[in-house]
This record gives sequence, C-alpha cells and structure tokens, in this order.
Amino acid sequence: MSKNFGHLALSTRGRPDIFPVNYYSDGEKILFRSSKGSKLDELIENPHVAFEVDADTSDNVWSVVVRASAKVLKDDLVLSPAARETLPAWIPVEEFVYVSLEPSSIRGRLFEHHVPIGRI
Repeated sequence: MSKNFGHLALSTRGRPDIFPVNYYSDGEKILFRSSKGSKLDELIENPHVAFEVDADTSDNVWSVVVRASAKVLKDDLVLSPAARETLPAWIPVEEFVYVSLEPSSIRGRLFEHHVPIGRI
C-alpha cells in the first residue's frame, strides 16, 4: 500500500475514539509513531485496540480491520530501515514514541466496482 494511512480505534476515558495514524507493517505487526498525550496514555492503560485501513483502486474498494494489542516500544533501535523510511518525518513533535500492534484477528471486505445502481 502506498499511502500507509489508517485509523486507530481505542477507548479514551471509557469512551470510543478514533485517531488517524501513519503506519508501517512488515506483514506480521503494525507499527506507528505518536507523541505523548491522551492517545498514548490510554494505550498504556488499555492496550486493546482496533486498526482500520481501506483503499479505493481502479478495480475495487477494500477495507481491513485488525483487532490487536498495543505495546509501547522502549527502544526505537529495533526499527527496521524500511519502517524508519515509511513513517513520515514531517510530523512536528519533539520526541516520537513508537507503538507496535500485535494482531489477534484480521477481517476484511472487498467490493468490486460495478455499474452504479439505477444507471445503465
């Protein structure tokens, strides 16, 4: 996927919340970068999250939802060069915190483009 943009769903003070994030995936885990704040505080308190990505291509539209457990990485030295290159450097925060999502379930839907209903 070229845009590497998804939505992280978690509980903030007992209420659902969704945050847009840039991410990297190696095919097994999902990695994103954040700054300190309410999102990170809630991930530490309750690591159970959902993560969603979707895309609209010339042939179809797809959506994937991952249920996962979030873990704040203590050391960014474990990051691969590909992860470092994929996550954008333009986000203006002083100190990044890296979070790894370990999937427990993955589900998705694929919709093929057809002639719109009511149009022939």
